[in-house]
Amino acid sequence: MPNLYFLMQILVVEDDVHLTHTIRYVLGTAGYATVVAHTAEEGLALAQLHKPALFLLDVMVPHMGGWELCRQLREFTQAPIIFITALGNSEHIVHGLQLGADDYITNPFDQNEFLARIQAHLRRHVGQAPTRFSFGKGELQIDLESHIVLVEGTAVELTPREFDLLAVLARQAGRVVRTADLLTDAWGESYAESKHNIKPYIHYLRKKIEQDPAVPRWLHTVRGIGYRLADE
Repeated sequence: MPNLYFLMQILVVEDDVHLTHTIRYVLGTAGYATVVAHTAEEGLALAQLHKPALFLLDVMVPHMGGWELCRQLREFTQAPIIFITALGNSEHIVHGLQLGADDYITNPFDQNEFLARIQAHLRRHVGQAPTRFSFGKGELQIDLESHIVLVEGTAVELTPREFDLLAVLARQAGRVVRTADLLTDAWGESYAESKHNIKPYIHYLRKKIEQDPAVPRWLHTVRGIGYRLADE
C-alpha cells in the first residue's frame, strides 16, 4: 500500500521519453503520483487542471521552453519548481532561480539526492499532509489514520480497496484524478492499465457514501478522464 503522506501529484514536463520513464519510476517507488507533459504548453494546461504539489521542468522542453513556462507558472502557483537539465553552468542556474524556480538539478543525477531535494521542498511548502477531511457541513468525513468514514454522522464500512480509492480522491479533493493515476496510487503500478476494474468499486463507493448514487453529490465521473471528489 502506498505511503499516504506522499500521495500528492508532481508534474514532470520533459520531452526526453527515456528520462521521463526514469523520473516516473523513481518518484513512483517513493510513493508519489506523477503527471507527465512533453511540451511546455501541455504542462501549463495540466498545471491548471491538476494543481500539482511540485513541478519538475526541463529547460529545453518545446515549444515555449522551460524558462517561459516557469515564469507563467509563477503567475498562479507558489508550488516548488525544480529544473532538471544538462545545462548546469552557473549562468543558467542563476537565470532559473531569478525566474522563480526553487532548485536546479543537473542531469545525470543521484536518485537519493533527487528524492531528498523533492521531499525537502515539499515539507517546506505544504508541511505535514492532513489525514482528516470534512466535506460539506460535515456530512462526509474521512479519517485516513483510523480508516473511519462517516456519512451524516454514521460510520460506513468500506473494503480496503474501496477505502484506498477514496483516500486518494480525498487527498486530491476538488481535482480531477486520471483513472490510471487513481489506480496506480491506490492499488499499485500493476493496476495502472486495469481501467475496467475500477467501475464496480466506484459503484459500491457511491452506494455507501451518496444519498442518491444515481445523482452523486460527492463522487463525480469526469468522462474520458477520471474521477473527482467534490470539495464543497
